[in-house]
Amino acid sequence: MRDTEKITIGICSPGFVSTPFMTAILDIARSQRQLGQFISLQGSGVISRLRNQICSTFLDKTKDDWLLMIDTDEVLTIEGFKKLVSAADAKTRQIVSGVVHGAWEVQGAIYPEPVPCIFRRGESGGLYAVHDYEDDKMIEIDAAGTGCLLVHRRVLERFRQDADPTHQGKDWGFFQDMPLGGQWVGEDLLFCLRATAFGYKIWAHTGVQLTHERRYWLGKEHHTDFRRFNLPRHHSADKDEAKS
Repeated sequence: MRDTEKITIGICSPGFVSTPFMTAILDIARSQRQLGQFISLQGSGVISRLRNQICSTFLDKTKDDWLLMIDTDEVLTIEGFKKLVSAADAKTRQIVSGVVHGAWEVQGAIYPEPVPCIFRRGESGGLYAVHDYEDDKMIEIDAAGTGCLLVHRRVLERFRQDADPTHQGKDWGFFQDMPLGGQWVGEDLLFCLRATAFGYKIWAHTGVQLTHERRYWLGKEHHTDFRRFNLPRHHSADKDEAKS
């Protein structure tokens, strides 16, 4: 990403934020010159509504080049922010994700299984979590959760052009939840599937590891430890994404 390009941070909030999240955002805001606007929306219920409002506000109310969507139960470090920015490119890498760890319940276990929310298509066409990846590398994926996703403005403009003018209009055509292939697909994965259908590639920077607030803060070390002692199941994001 060029130094002259600006980034809006878009935050979906349930009405409150944790101290670790806000401290990390303020640290980034104080230290990074490329930040433009902040969009923070709060609400409960259907998360896709807030995500649509953030995208629409970004396009209509800012002139910034990039939108960084980040959820309030994640913590992004300054180093992680810099890596996302350096990896993004307006022509070749218009969608870049960090690695957010979801949690799948395991029967009989005290803790849920940490699962990285970066996915590739399997032979059956379903999406499966990528467990084995090189550290601190850019890898191409087919989908990612939206907990930390950097998206170029032109991608969202393309979504708006494709929106149903009668029902979606210009404000509601970015994110939606719906059944697909007999499985319920969450708004984040469906966004990625539509983006790839438009011809955009999706990338994950495995050096951008975010901790995820569950009943505790869930990070890469939990995933590594779980992998050391347990052989994880082959997770289908189509089926289980809503649990993350």
